[in-house]
This record gives sequence, C-alpha cells and structure tokens, in this order.
Amino acid sequence: MRTRPFPPWPVVTEDEKEAVMKVAESGRWGHILTPQAEQFRERFAEYHNVDYAILATSGSTALEIALRNAGIGSGDEVITPPTTWVATNLAPVMVGADPVFADVRPDTYCMDPDRIEEAITSRTKAIIPVHIGGYLCDMDRIMQIADKHGLVVIEDCAQAHGARYKDNVVGSIGHWGCFSFEKSKLMTAGEGGMVITNDENLSDSVFGILGADGEQAERIAEGRKNVGWNYRMTEFQVAILLIQLDRLQEQQNKRIDNAEYLKKRLLEIEGLEPLNQGVAQNYYSYVFRYDCAYWQDISKQRFMAALVAEGIPLFSTPSHQIPAYRSPYFHSPRKSYDKVYCPVAEKAFSEEAIGFQATWMLLGEKADMDDIVNAILKIRQNIEELL
Repeated sequence: MRTRPFPPWPVVTEDEKEAVMKVAESGRWGHILTPQAEQFRERFAEYHNVDYAILATSGSTALEIALRNAGIGSGDEVITPPTTWVATNLAPVMVGADPVFADVRPDTYCMDPDRIEEAITSRTKAIIPVHIGGYLCDMDRIMQIADKHGLVVIEDCAQAHGARYKDNVVGSIGHWGCFSFEKSKLMTAGEGGMVITNDENLSDSVFGILGADGEQAERIAEGRKNVGWNYRMTEFQVAILLIQLDRLQEQQNKRIDNAEYLKKRLLEIEGLEPLNQGVAQNYYSYVFRYDCAYWQDISKQRFMAALVAEGIPLFSTPSHQIPAYRSPYFHSPRKSYDKVYCPVAEKAFSEEAIGFQATWMLLGEKADMDDIVNAILKIRQNIEELL
C-alpha cells in the first residue's frame, strides 16, 4: 500500500545549522551556566509557568535528580506504571528505592488512580505518573491522593512536551516535572533532559547536585551540604533546543489536526478504537486498541505484521514489549515482583495495544493518514489470507 517514507525526524533547517555553527566557532562548547543555557532555562520555565528549570544530561537522570532531591532513598517505595519505558522504573532503583507497580486505565494506558491508592504502604514516598505517548494522566485525582498521604509527585513528561492538562502544561502540576530530549522525543537535541519545579527549597539542592565538581557545586549551592556531580548538557544541545522550543506549538498543532482526522477514519472500522485523545495533548505515540473478535480472531501480532508489510511502521505497545515488573532489573532481596499482575497492562501488551511513532508520522499530510487507514482496509478485505 505504501512505499514512500513518512516525514523525516528530526526536522533540520538552516536555523539549526546556524545555531550549531555559532557554538562551534565560539569555542564555548560546555559550561555550567552560560548566557545561552540561562536563556533556555528561563524560557522553558516561563513556557511551563514555573519558577525553576534545570538542565540535565537525559530524561533518565532528570528523574534521578528529582528523586534524590525529594529525599527518596534506600528502603523507600515509589509508585510507577508497568507500561512505561524502563528508565521510569529504574530511576527509583538508582537511588536505592523500590518501584511499586500500579495498573493503568484501559482508555489511556496511564496509571489508574484507584490502583495507586491500593499500592500505598508505610514505605511509599512518591508517585511517578507517566504521560505515556503523550496521553494524559488524571492529575487531579493523583494530586488529591498525594496530598492525602503526604507523597511527592514527579511527572514523567518525556513523551508529552507541550501537552496541556486543563489549564496547565504538563510537568507543572506535580512537585517536579521531568523531560527527555532524546532523538525520538517531541523536542530533541539527540539527548538531554530537564527538571522543573516551583519549590525553592527543592530547586536549591538541585543546583548543588548539578555542579561540575564538589567545589563548584558547593559554591552554587551557597554552602548547602550537597555532593556535586555532573549532569549538564552541552552548548550544542542548548542551541538546538532553543529552536525546538520555538517550533513546538506549530508541530503540536499539526499532530493534533492529523490525530483528529485519523480518529474519525479509524472509528469507522469495527474492531479498532483509538485511545482517549485529549484536546491539547501532544502525540509521541498514536495508539489504538485492536479487538481480534472483529478480525476473525487473527492475533494482534499477525495483524501488525500484515500492516507493517503494507508499509506502515508500528510498535506493539505504548513503550516496550512486556510489563515492567517482568524485568529482572527490579528484583532485590528486599522486594520481589513474582506475584505482581496488572491485568489491564497485560492485556494491552499481549492482545490489544497497537501504535506508531506519532512524533514524525503525524507531521505528514492527510494523504499520509489515508494511507494508514487504507492499509488497514486492505487487510480487512483480504483477511482470509491471514487465516
């Protein structure tokens, strides 16, 4: 059905080339707080209507920084979803804490607040809601639960740059917001991360942990007892990300427009149901549920293989291949996940969740969206060949 590629990513214009060349010629390739880095931090904070934005090397280290500076450590528990990329669940392990998995909602594959309440114990210290694929968590309920139990909320916005939950840009609702600028993300410099917060006490310790070495960290933290460590990005990344921030809204509008068009077309096909789409979300992934009962019991995996063969690139789940609690990385003498079972997440992975990389695919035109639908219709018309 389709032989031509979808739009390229990342988008590279003369603006990126000029910005990188300016950094190269300046000789200032990496410093603690350069004027350009300060400009990006200030603009990112202003965009999210928060007081502080701190640069990091990646989305993974951004999560670690937030956990460390929120006082999360050995023996603590952090509630996370099982449908996210591994970094969300490894970040607690990196600070000595244990991830505790709360199942997700079937309409968004984001954490179910009801399951969060069930997972709270005397060791619980934080919740990491993940706006997976750009689909939005129920932040009102999550913040109510956190307030009730005195928990820290760290929003994982690695896949949701620019998305809005009601009147707020995601990342500004919890006590911390963490972002990734990895190569596939909605803002990218190949790699990098950001931490945002409104808490002055928390932000002070972040500056301490971000120093180039202990002496500089101590100077930045103004005498606070913090161990300095290097989590900074380079000037090249900052230069590119300033341009990416300027382009974020335009690209988001394009994705939303195509997502709405695609939703209308997919809803005309029995056995396919797009996940609940927010009015102002941004799409890292576009995910729909597959019901094999409408496809002569052809498995999700066989359906996907047919769609890929028609030239539509897919991934099977919102983020990876199995629920996170099945990974051996999280098991410890203190914590076992052998009896953990999240039925909604399990069904998503094994039977129903199908998605594609919306970061660039939704930057195409209506004809590109039609190709996705027409490839599905072709499979429908020739379903006998898959029996």
